[in-house]
Amino acid sequence: MFFFRRQNVKPAPRPSRAPSFALPKRRPPVQLTPSHQHDQLPFLSRSRFSALPHFRAYEEEPENLSLFIAILYVVDLFGIFPFVTLPAMLVQLGYFGVLLVLSIIFLQIYTSFLLSQCWTMAEHLDPSILQKRNYPYAALAELAYGPYVSLLVSVLLDLSIFAMAVPSVVMAAENLEAVVLRMSSGHYNFSYCYWAIIVGLIICPLMWLGSPKHMRGLAIIAVCVMILIVALLWFCLFAAPAIGTPFEGISLELPGFLTVLNSYSILAFQFDIHPVLLTLQIDMKRKSQVSWAATIGIAITCSVAIFGSIIAAYKFGSMIANNLLQSLPTSVPYYVMLILMSLQLCFSVTVASSAMFLQIENYFKLPESLTFKRMAIRSTVLALEVLVAEFVPSFDALMDVVGGTITGPLVFILPPLLYRRIRRMERVHQRIAAEASYGSLPLDLNYDPVELEMEPLLVAAKPNSPRGCWLRLVRLLHRLDCDISCTMGVLLFGILATFLSTYLNLFSLPSLFTNNSPCLSNWTTKP
Repeated sequence: MFFFRRQNVKPAPRPSRAPSFALPKRRPPVQLTPSHQHDQLPFLSRSRFSALPHFRAYEEEPENLSLFIAILYVVDLFGIFPFVTLPAMLVQLGYFGVLLVLSIIFLQIYTSFLLSQCWTMAEHLDPSILQKRNYPYAALAELAYGPYVSLLVSVLLDLSIFAMAVPSVVMAAENLEAVVLRMSSGHYNFSYCYWAIIVGLIICPLMWLGSPKHMRGLAIIAVCVMILIVALLWFCLFAAPAIGTPFEGISLELPGFLTVLNSYSILAFQFDIHPVLLTLQIDMKRKSQVSWAATIGIAITCSVAIFGSIIAAYKFGSMIANNLLQSLPTSVPYYVMLILMSLQLCFSVTVASSAMFLQIENYFKLPESLTFKRMAIRSTVLALEVLVAEFVPSFDALMDVVGGTITGPLVFILPPLLYRRIRRMERVHQRIAAEASYGSLPLDLNYDPVELEMEPLLVAAKPNSPRGCWLRLVRLLHRLDCDISCTMGVLLFGILATFLSTYLNLFSLPSLFTNNSPCLSNWTTKP
């Protein structure tokens, strides 16, 4: 039997009788943590999904976000733009404007759900996607369509976040300038150009924070500031004297096509959470709850903004300004509100820019800890945003361009495309895995458990009862594969709206900058 003897095998050690304090301490098991050295690894080929065991990388993250904190992030992300610009838009659109706003909001919620489902399915298909957590939107595009589409998504995402930060800086500087100008009754004016630099200096240290899981305290403070802003805004609206008759100039007639298209671009800009949605989902304790966070956050912001718009329409009617703040009388609460709005815009820019900064830092392979390189990169990008803000005439000058041309594809085109592609990949993967598990046994690929479960319910329910009608409707939607059909409808809407908005922006872009910014006009008029 010596032929089967194993060579060079050490005997098992005998148990020691020494006391426990004299024994060497065992090292804890090493846990695999995500690192930046694997960020640029390619995805596994789709034929190898079912052939490899699903190893996952775990990390002790005590700072994961809860559903409540995620909702606060969503509310903070929208900022004060819906409260300021939505009243004038609804007055211009008439009663049709409420329907348009609710439709755009519903589509935003639906596409955010599609995007979150894409990440959930991608984790099951290829767990190595967790190593690409710093650029999740581009990682989904790479998994579904390859590196070229991933590069396009990265460019659109960075442009969208960068362009969305510029109006926030502009509006914060304009509010602070208005406070000084109105409090001094026009005798003293501290230039908007200097206020933009001061706003950038306030945002700069906040930008050095990491991902949203490191900004929990910032989100809580920002929402508290938002509550104070809403309370002061409603107080100023109720205290303002009415101009004309209530709801004057609001009609049931359909607005013009160009008005509707411009309103779509502004709404897409104001209620866009898709660039930061996946970053929030990765940092959450329960990733499946991110769609609820988006839904509740959008519902809270939209309901408050519509209520304020109704009050403004009742007070001012068609005399309301594009910027609601210009229609309000000056008072102490008004000055406090402007200062708090500027502070909240600083918080909103910090949260919205996290996805862009994580992607840039991943490109330079920086660690997640605070380093000098992170401070330098984020400060440089912020300086560029402030520089662009110096040349923008007003905060609403970029809304049409950014909302219609850049934000539209990220919100209404890419989520349906990614969902349909990854859903098809998941079905192929499940079929291959089932055939590999059962071998040569014949499989009933037409088996549908939903149909089998609904048959006895339909038999038990009365045909004309509400329950019976509801069950028949659910079965019809299931047979039509409603999720795929809805994604195709949203996709066609996104393509058409983006094309028309881009076509319109090509002709209206020169007119946006006919009125030069105060900084540019001051520099050009100097001898």
